[in-house]
Amino acid sequence: MTLSTFPSLALQFSAGALAGALLGYAYFTALWWNVALIDKGSAATALILFLTRFALLAGAFFGLAKFGALALLAGAAGLLVARRVALRRLGGAP
Repeated sequence: MTLSTFPSLALQFSAGALAGALLGYAYFTALWWNVALIDKGSAATALILFLTRFALLAGAFFGLAKFGALALLAGAAGLLVARRVALRRLGGAP
């Protein structure tokens, strides 16, 4: 394979960071909902939500790894940024 068949580094970085940030915000918002469901006593619904959010995040990171190492690292960085944003926005207990 030639170097021209791989996406550019800027595309890998921007796609990974954007995907990580969006998925991370959705993941941590769903985590907040998960805590609320457990607090209400809906353990079965909370388990389904947990499995769904974990599967979606794992699948997204698998896809980013297929896109390139830089995309995967940028996705992880986007996830951490989204965590901070979600914690500030959602605050304390649900």
